Amino acid sequence: MQKIHLLRHFRVNDKQKGLMEANDFLAWVEQYDNMELEYGEVDLPAKIDKVFVSRQQRAVKSAAYLALESEMSDLLVEVEAQAFMSGKIKLPKNLWLFIDRLRWYFNLRSVEKRSHTIKRARDFIEKIKDTEDVLVVSHGLFMYVLIDELKKEGYEGSVDKKIKNATVYTLEKS
Repeated sequence: MQKIHLLRHFRVNDKQKGLMEANDFLAWVEQYDNMELEYGEVDLPAKIDKVFVSRQQRAVKSAAYLALESEMSDLLVEVEAQAFMSGKIKLPKNLWLFIDRLRWYFNLRSVEKRSHTIKRARDFIEKIKDTEDVLVVSHGLFMYVLIDELKKEGYEGSVDKKIKNATVYTLEKS
C-alpha cells in the first residue's frame, strides 16, 4: 500500500500590511520566498522511504529544520503569483493574490496556467509511483492540485479545506 505524506512548509513570517501598487506587489512576491519562517514541531510519519522537496527556499528551509534528507524537485514549486495589471492603483495584498489565483484557475495568465500545474502534478505522481512511503514538502496551491490528481488515481485520505502549514496529510492507495 503506497502512502503519500504531504507537508506544507512552515508558516512564512510575512508582515506586509496595507495597500500595494503592482510594483509593490511584485517586489513582495520576490521577497516572500526568502522571509523568515515560524518553526515548530511536526508529527512526521514513522516510515518514510523518500523525501521530495520543492526547490523554493521556504520548503528547503522547512526540510532542513526537520533534518530530512531529501531530493529537490522543480515539479513541486508553488504557482508563482503575478500582478494582473500595472499602474498606481493600490489594492490589499490578499486581493492581488485572489485575483491572480482566479486568473490561474481560468487559464487567463501569461505565466503558468492551471493546465501546466496539473501536468506538473501528474508528472510528479508518475515519478513516485514505485516508491512506497513518500513525504512531499511543498506549497498550498500546488498541494491542492496534487491532492486532486492523487484522488483521481484512487488515493484516499482526509485533508483540511484550508491546507495548514507544518501539518502532515496522508493519502493512501491500496
